[in-house]
Amino acid sequence: MKAMKNAEVAEIFEEIADMLEFLGDNPFRIRAYRNAARALFDLEDPVEEVAKGGLEALEEIPGIGHDLALKILEYLKTGKVRKLEELKAKVPRGVLEVMRVPGVGPKTAKLLYEKLGVDSLEAFRKVLESGEVLKLPGFGERKRERLLKNLDLVEAASKRWPLGAVLYEARELLRLLKELPEVEDAAIAGSARRYKETVGDLDFLAATREGAKVAEAFAQLAPVKAVYALGPGKATVYISPGIQVDLKIVPPESFGAGLQYFTGSKAHGIHLRRIAQQMGLKLNEYGVWRGEEQIAGATEEEVYAALGMDWIPPPMREDLGEIELAQQHALPRLVTLEEIRGDLQVHSKWSDGKHTLEELARFAAEMGYAYLAVTDHSPAVRVAGGVPPEKMKERIAEIRRVNEKTGGRPYLIAGAEVDILPDGSLDYPDEVLAELELVLVSIHSRFSMDEEAMTRRILRAIEHPLVHVLAHPTARLIGKRAPVKADWEKVFARMKELGKAVEIDGYYDRMDLPDVLARRAREYGLTFTLSTDAHQKDHLRFMELAVGNAQRAWLGPEQVLNTLPLEKLLQWAKDVRKG
Repeated sequence: MKAMKNAEVAEIFEEIADMLEFLGDNPFRIRAYRNAARALFDLEDPVEEVAKGGLEALEEIPGIGHDLALKILEYLKTGKVRKLEELKAKVPRGVLEVMRVPGVGPKTAKLLYEKLGVDSLEAFRKVLESGEVLKLPGFGERKRERLLKNLDLVEAASKRWPLGAVLYEARELLRLLKELPEVEDAAIAGSARRYKETVGDLDFLAATREGAKVAEAFAQLAPVKAVYALGPGKATVYISPGIQVDLKIVPPESFGAGLQYFTGSKAHGIHLRRIAQQMGLKLNEYGVWRGEEQIAGATEEEVYAALGMDWIPPPMREDLGEIELAQQHALPRLVTLEEIRGDLQVHSKWSDGKHTLEELARFAAEMGYAYLAVTDHSPAVRVAGGVPPEKMKERIAEIRRVNEKTGGRPYLIAGAEVDILPDGSLDYPDEVLAELELVLVSIHSRFSMDEEAMTRRILRAIEHPLVHVLAHPTARLIGKRAPVKADWEKVFARMKELGKAVEIDGYYDRMDLPDVLARRAREYGLTFTLSTDAHQKDHLRFMELAVGNAQRAWLGPEQVLNTLPLEKLLQWAKDVRKG
C-alpha cells in the first residue's frame, strides 16, 4: 500500500509522454517524462514520504528535475496534474490505445484521427475492415492486412490467459532464445515463473553483451507475430494467440539480479529494495551495490545472501511473510515435481477419457510413476458418459487384469470421481463405493446454490464414511465459470476432523483449489492430493501446474499424499474408512 502513490504518479507521467508523442512535442521532453516514470516505479520509498522533504528531496530522485518535482507535489496535494488535464482536452483517450498497435506510430495515429476520425480500437477496426483506410497516403493492401492482424493481437493480449494455456509455447520460445549465439543464459521470469494461475503477458530475461543484436534476432524468431518495440536493452513482441512478450536484457554478471528483479511480485520487490536501503545498499536489475561497487548479481542466491537471507523459491515471492522467514533461515521445504509418485485423478475410455487402461499404464510408466488413480465419472455427468453402477464390477475387474499384466508397475488404483448431488448425497450406492480403492467426490451441477445450501451439500458428501477426497472443490473454470460459494472455513475444519484430503487439480483452466484457499487449507492442517484431471496423454503434464500451485500454498511433501509409496497411500485410504 505504501508504494501506491509511486505507481499512480508514474502512470500519469507515462500518459503525458504518450500524449506529447501524439502531438509531436519535443522528443527530449517526452523522454524526460518516461525516465521519471521509470524512476518512480523503481523508487523504494513511498514518494509521499520523500515529498515531506520538499522540492529538494524530490529532485534528488534520479530523473526528477524541478518541473517534474512540482508536478509530483501538485498531484499529492490535489490528486490531479494540470498538464495532464490540458493534454486530455487535445488528445482523445482512445487514440492512445490505437498508438499501442504495432505499426501505428504517433504520426500514423494523428493521420488516422484527423482524416478518418479514428479515436478508438473499435473505430480503427472499422476503417481497416471496410478498406476506408486505403484512402490515406502510405496505406496499401498489405499494410491494411498487417495492421488488422496486429490489432487482433493487441485485443487478444488485453485479456489474461490461464498459465497452462501459454506456458509450453513460452518454453519453446525460450529454447529458441537460448540457441541464439550471443545469448549466454536466458530464463522465463515474471508471474509465469511464480506459477500464477493466469498471466497478462510473458517476461523473458537474457544475459548477453550484445543486447541490440539479441533483441533484433529475438524479434525474428518463428513464434513472433508482431513487433511493438525494440531497443538494446529490451524488446516487446506478440506471439500467437495475441500474447505480449517482454524481453529484458542484462549483462551476464547481472543475470541473477535481473532474474530476481523481474520474477517477484511488485510488493516483494519493494520490500527487498527497502531492506537493501536500510543496509546502505542499492538493489536493482543489475545487482546489489555498495556505492559504485557491485557486490552481488551473477546469481539469485548471491543477491539474496547479500541482503542477509536465504534464496526464496519463485512461487513464494508475493510478500506474504516469505522475506521474514528467509531472514530467519526458516523457509519451509516445498514439495517438488520429482517427489510426485503418481497422479490421483485421470480418466479412461470407461468414461470420457481418450485412452484404454493399458495405455494409461504405459504412459504412467513412461513418466516414472509408481501408480495412477483411474477415476472415471459416475453416471450423473451424462456428457462424460459416466460408468453406470452395474458396469462398475466389470471395470474394476479390467483394472485388476491390467495390474496383473504389468506386475503392478505402475499400479492402477481403482477409483472414481463421484458426483455430489444437490442434496449432498452421492451418485453411487454404498455397495459400489465400497468396491473402490479411492473415492473422489466433486460438484458438476447446480453451481449457483447459495452459500449455506452449498456448504451443507459439501459437508454431507465429505462426511460419507467411504469418501476419501474432495476434488476440484470450488468447481470453477478460469474465465468461464465462477467458483461456487461455500463456507470454506467450516468445510476445512470438518475435513480435518474426518482426516479427509482436498485436491489441487492442475488442469490448466481449473487450478482448483486456488492458491489462496489452498494456503488456508494448509493452515487447517489438511492433507492434499495433486492431480491433473487428465482425459488424454498430454494432460498428464499439468502435474507441473498442480505442484506449482502447491508451492504457492507453501506445501511440503509431507502434506501431499501422492509423495507416499503405494503401500502407504493405500493404507491411508483404508484408515480413512475406519474413521
